Amino acid sequence: MEIKKCLVIGAGNAGRPVAKILNHVGVEVVVTDTKKMEQFTQRFQGYLEDMKSMGITLSLGINEPDVTGFDSIYLAPTIPQSAPIRKLAEDNNLKVLSHEYISKIIEDMLDMDKIGITGSFGKTTTTTMITNIFQQAGYRVYSCSSMKQNLVSEALVNDIINGEHIGADIAILELPHGTLGLLRGLKLKIGIITNVLSEHLSEFGGSLQKYADRKAMMMDMCDTLIANCQCGDILTYKRKDTIYYNMQSSYSKDFDTDKYPPKFTSYFKDDIFHVNYEENGTIMDETFKLDSIANYNYENLTAAVAVGITYGLSINDIKKGINMFESVGGRMEYLGNYNGADAYYDASFGPSIRQALEAVKDKNIIVVFGFLDTTTIRDKKENGKIVGEYANMVIATGYAELMGELNMDNALELLNAIENKDVIKLAVCDVEEASELAVKYAKEGDIIVHLGTGASNSYQEVKDKMLKGLTEGSKRYARRD
Repeated sequence: MEIKKCLVIGAGNAGRPVAKILNHVGVEVVVTDTKKMEQFTQRFQGYLEDMKSMGITLSLGINEPDVTGFDSIYLAPTIPQSAPIRKLAEDNNLKVLSHEYISKIIEDMLDMDKIGITGSFGKTTTTTMITNIFQQAGYRVYSCSSMKQNLVSEALVNDIINGEHIGADIAILELPHGTLGLLRGLKLKIGIITNVLSEHLSEFGGSLQKYADRKAMMMDMCDTLIANCQCGDILTYKRKDTIYYNMQSSYSKDFDTDKYPPKFTSYFKDDIFHVNYEENGTIMDETFKLDSIANYNYENLTAAVAVGITYGLSINDIKKGINMFESVGGRMEYLGNYNGADAYYDASFGPSIRQALEAVKDKNIIVVFGFLDTTTIRDKKENGKIVGEYANMVIATGYAELMGELNMDNALELLNAIENKDVIKLAVCDVEEASELAVKYAKEGDIIVHLGTGASNSYQEVKDKMLKGLTEGSKRYARRD
């Protein structure tokens, strides 16, 4: 059935990319939502205005949409099964567009080998490294990650509309759980799962199993699956041909490498990073060096090497690609020295805090902890407990840049969960104020680190605030000794 006019129910993160791609292929699209324009954040209002400029009709503030004249309907995943609109669609014989239907449109446009990267942490960095490797190997690469936009599915659709994929030999795609759900029908040459940890569980009823089930979609999408050994018991045991990798560290001691033997093993020896793998019966030992102090970058490097070797690239091209890598923005990104203290900008939270701070754990660390919750409710107690193991001072903020909301309870809950009684704790409104105070209390040789999701979902806005605070703090509290 050829569709001509579609009603998209929900102007949120699922509805927008669906509306855009349908509009792009010539379908007349109307997007409806119970919210009025002014009830969306300024950022999301901008996204909706872009849709209007494309010729998509917005019908906002509507509780009971009229389905007259439509031949199809798309229902966002947040629409309950009991919602009257579902029965209305059935009674009017509307074709309900599935995510497989939407995936097929994009699959036909990305007619090339595709490599997809999912996981709880490390997706963006791994995507960037793999992109560099294929570019150095001479491929014309189309790459899409959260560095373009926090909602990757919308960034991908925007790129297709703008023709950025045209002429590419290969597509390297970051696939967060939301994008994975929407594009579950893509066909991947190689799929990578970096890890499966307790993250985004508020979107899955608090169930790690339901979250893992979403990640499991990757296993049916790819010809070849590469995964961290950590994923074995949680997920990838279901696929016997999984190619495993493992970085030996304090974080991997609980992984069952006998049950899930890694083909690619990496480790530090005398401050030199090694990646070992077997090739034609010979154990290859390759060494790498990154301009990074974050251990998670080396774990991501291991995954990228595994992809390159598995695809058939030469180790020389892989090394050239790794040498081109510069730390992804918001991943222990060095901001400079302020009154003798080195400042870094990082998006880590939860378990990844350890990998971010491990290399500086012997220094005096002042953490600026940004707002954690956005559309996902995160465990502030877990974050407070972990950061308290490393930091000497934690300055938590209550303003969520993505949502444009202030909630000091968020900051206080995190601070109250810090078990180390020696940690100095402060709660302030936003990152600019926190960064200025960090400089005030920092001594020469200290480390100032931003942690929290704002460095990812509001990268430039939060970074600008932090830089301004650091700069103003340096002026106001200039060292006199």
